[in-house]
Amino acid sequence: MRKFAARSLITLAAMTTAMLAASISVRSQTKPNTMPSATPNTTTSVEISRPEKPAIPSSKKASFVKMFEDIAISPKFTPKEIELRGISGGGVETQKKSGRKVTETGDCIGFVDAEPDHKITLTKPFRSLKMQVKSSGDTILLVRGPGGSWCSDDVSDRNPEIGGDWLAGTYEVWVGSYEENTSFPYLLQLTE
Repeated sequence: MRKFAARSLITLAAMTTAMLAASISVRSQTKPNTMPSATPNTTTSVEISRPEKPAIPSSKKASFVKMFEDIAISPKFTPKEIELRGISGGGVETQKKSGRKVTETGDCIGFVDAEPDHKITLTKPFRSLKMQVKSSGDTILLVRGPGGSWCSDDVSDRNPEIGGDWLAGTYEVWVGSYEENTSFPYLLQLTE
């Protein structure tokens, strides 16, 4: 057993010496295309550095998703469908933000954030505008603006929507969740 351990130790020492010798020869090399000097043990140091990271080509643009946007629109907007993105939910009862338990468009249930997710300014009155939430979770919608507050829940599957005539002005929009402190990514679609 001792002979085996001694041979392993000698092998390990030889490997370490070989690796050190290779490392030294890489770090300290003679410059290429020069003749060796007549003086023994003369070497020229060559600095080894990492290559710089290649720059991102200017033809490629960074992409990111805008969330919780505020917009201003007028009738006959283009594109015909505007999509705003965000994450639903919060810890404030929808009734506290709306000031009502029930509106003409539905019950004010669920939970929203303290601040609105979007502010949508209508520069002129709309004869017909629809706000519809698309999400994989159970979401609710609260809109507060000129003329009052409106709530919606479960109009299309588990997603809310509010549509009709709209006065000109700024509307605060909350996309909440049915259950407190749960959140889901959503698309808020605006169509005429």
